[in-house]
Amino acid sequence: MPYVAAPQSLWSWLRDVEYEPAATGHRCGPVLVDERARSVEVTESLLRASERVMARVEELEAVKARVEADLIAAYGALHTIAEQQIAALPAGSSRRAAALVSPERVVAEEIALATGVGAGEVGRRLTLATALRRHRRLLAALREGGTSLYRAVQVACETVQLPDADVAAVEEAVLAPSRDGRPVGQRTFTARLRRAVASVDTRGADERRAQAKARRGVFGRMVEDGMGSLTVTAEAGTIAAILDRLDTTARGLRGSGDPRTLDQLRCDLATHALLRNALTPCDAGLVGGALTTATGEAAADGGAAGPAGVPAPFTGDAAARVWLVVPFEVATGHGDAACELPGHGWVTAAHAREIMTRPGSVWQTLPVNVRDGHAITRPTRAYRPTDAMVEHVRAIDGTCRGPDCTTPATRCDLDHEIPWPAGETAVTNFYAKERRHHNLKTHQVWTSTPVADGGLQWTTLTGRTHTTYPKNWRDGLGPPPGTGPPPGPEPPPF
Repeated sequence: MPYVAAPQSLWSWLRDVEYEPAATGHRCGPVLVDERARSVEVTESLLRASERVMARVEELEAVKARVEADLIAAYGALHTIAEQQIAALPAGSSRRAAALVSPERVVAEEIALATGVGAGEVGRRLTLATALRRHRRLLAALREGGTSLYRAVQVACETVQLPDADVAAVEEAVLAPSRDGRPVGQRTFTARLRRAVASVDTRGADERRAQAKARRGVFGRMVEDGMGSLTVTAEAGTIAAILDRLDTTARGLRGSGDPRTLDQLRCDLATHALLRNALTPCDAGLVGGALTTATGEAAADGGAAGPAGVPAPFTGDAAARVWLVVPFEVATGHGDAACELPGHGWVTAAHAREIMTRPGSVWQTLPVNVRDGHAITRPTRAYRPTDAMVEHVRAIDGTCRGPDCTTPATRCDLDHEIPWPAGETAVTNFYAKERRHHNLKTHQVWTSTPVADGGLQWTTLTGRTHTTYPKNWRDGLGPPPGTGPPPGPEPPPF
């Protein structure tokens, strides 16, 4: 593809952005005051320059989205032409061509050869381009600059199996604006999409899940530099339980002074468990598909221990040693909203009920306000930070309070918003922050400020603000009928 220079107006605009280099050198006495004043001027100049550039980026992204809407329309038109060309082949040959090569494949190869875009990506775009009526709202948002081609294609591919009515409900959910009015971050968008699909896709979900479970397995391949890669495909609850167990153990070792990184520790723990633990019939009692230890206790969370000497069935299904959020009405069968595996994704209501009723599962209650979904204060008389206070903050925040961060609060630091000792040690001064966002705030690269309704407003280097709020544990359910308006806030009884 030939190189095309950017329009001269764009380069001219970039040259017109004014900024000044930071002042350098050491000064003392009265000159130091001038140096500080100049530093403030330079900082403000850089802020104005970054605001102009950021505004230009947003403007160009909107223009790009409108162009991409036209691009998708062109893809659809070319697909229609290809269908007609195949149908116009001599009698008999068109039937053979349609049976051997689909119009989608023909168009994908044609566009890939002409543009250099991968055939796989072109095929994904065609999923959207060949269903223009089905995705009318999505394409309208793309043409208005309200979403991107990447997200539009993501929605089209994730909803292929859904009927049109359910597609409309999914698009309604994912295109809703964020609470602070800013564009929804990609991680939040993906979480919304998966939750919405899991909530509406109840008819064929069980059958597809059974088929997918039958394809479970372990796959390995050798990669470069003498390394290898191991992939375990299993039921979602089991994988989530494994990941949580590895992460908890790795963090404990790291906290005790182990020099390895968390990724290295998780890898070493997993490989050690597979290589050192007994997995053979003679070592672990693998009899007729049952795996037990010498004492007859189940060797995995998924198998309930049988009487001594009697193997318990080994299925690979973990008991719910993973945090699974199941609303009361879903647990009792009165609702079918998707349920969250915090930090991992979403499962259907039927799947959640299956996980929570497995032998060994433990239920814990999390009281929430049915009007706004926020966790309710846990009662305690403690003054200093106690385990109850830590649980309270994590329950309220749910995830990291950084913008578009979905890291569960249980894996985050609890940060004094006003640094101690100036700030008190109280739940009202604690926010869950994943280490990256914690460092951004600590080193004053970004700033965070509490605002109304439990919000935490972040200000970036470009002056943009992003506000996050406590987790809504009933997100997607809405308040029960007849609950009335939310009451005023009450201080926690600490």
